[in-house]
Amino acid sequence: MKKDTIVALALTMGAVSVTQAADFDFGTHMKDAFKVFDAKREQAENPYLQELTLKMRGQYQWGYLEPAGGSARVKGNRHDNNEWRRFRLGAQAKMFHAITLKGVWNIGGLDGRNKYGDGEWSRSRSEGTLDELTLSTTLNPITLTVGKHKPAYMAEYRTSSAKIITMERSMLVNQLKAEKLYGLSVANANQKSEWSWNAGLWLNGQRDTAWLEPSFNSDDNVTFGASVSRAIGGNSRLQLDYMHSFRKDGAVNSGSEYAGPGAQDVVALSWELKQDKLSFLAEVLGGFNVYSSAKDAENVYGLVLMPSYRFSPHWEGVLRYQLASGSNAVKSDSRYYSTNSTYSGTSDLLQGVYLGANYYVFPSNPHMLKLMFGAEYLNSEGADAKGEKGFTGWQFSSAVRFDF
Repeated sequence: MKKDTIVALALTMGAVSVTQAADFDFGTHMKDAFKVFDAKREQAENPYLQELTLKMRGQYQWGYLEPAGGSARVKGNRHDNNEWRRFRLGAQAKMFHAITLKGVWNIGGLDGRNKYGDGEWSRSRSEGTLDELTLSTTLNPITLTVGKHKPAYMAEYRTSSAKIITMERSMLVNQLKAEKLYGLSVANANQKSEWSWNAGLWLNGQRDTAWLEPSFNSDDNVTFGASVSRAIGGNSRLQLDYMHSFRKDGAVNSGSEYAGPGAQDVVALSWELKQDKLSFLAEVLGGFNVYSSAKDAENVYGLVLMPSYRFSPHWEGVLRYQLASGSNAVKSDSRYYSTNSTYSGTSDLLQGVYLGANYYVFPSNPHMLKLMFGAEYLNSEGADAKGEKGFTGWQFSSAVRFDF
């Protein structure tokens, strides 16, 4: 770990203790401080600009692998890894009493994951990319959004990276999701109404290292997405999501140039419950005609069960069970199962149990600054085209996340 990273973490921990002792609501104070202009707050009539808010999001994390095969299954005899998982800066403006403009950038030049190659470990530096750029407006009864934004389908992926309560989303969600893409989406204006819906059309192409990412891979490389949900009582919601990619088979190679869904068709049915201190998520997923370099990979199916409980204003516990199944079609996440172990990244069946604890420094705004700790055991079965089984073993991880 670099010296400047250690110093940054030390300052973060120091800030925790100082603000805990302070006799004011620091979470509310900082939220207001990042709002550099608010016409209502400042009692200023402005027909052009009503609100301007700065955005900053970051995550530094560490992971340690203990494969079932022991040190013999660890690359370069290194069990641990650490990285700036994300760091973003941007701004959001509400203008003309009608539209919202938002722009967020992934900041480059920070420590990425350690990777093993040619007999040695090396660490790359992150690249600066445009994360999100949107223009949205509400034309009752709908909200229209255009620009680069998330096709927010599948429950864990629909949850912002600032608000997820596990270290990473489930493996199948990461395999099937689409990255933030250029497109147009429409939704009913009140997403908390009894019935809610949204639909959108996105271009799949993306260049990872270009600021504006103007390149698209083929004329038909487009994704359609839609969802419908219904509130059940006052505390839970049932939602059905669907994505279809019009990408031609073989039109592009999997990898950094392709950012659409991980399968031609993706279907997910989720149920989310919030009851006092208890939250619960259950979701079944399916990916049909997966995009994979593995031989004979076709369909993949999965299940996620995730209860969590807020033990105190500061502490929350979370348990997650995940399952993914598909002949030669299940892909392991790259953090850090594929990066640090010699196990194949592909298997027929994967099951995992995650146990985590989150410490919210400012309970009034819990995801502004939190410390996360997690342990997960994964078991993989079957073999890929190379005859190697996917990862089996433990991963222990911790992270500091902030979102202002």
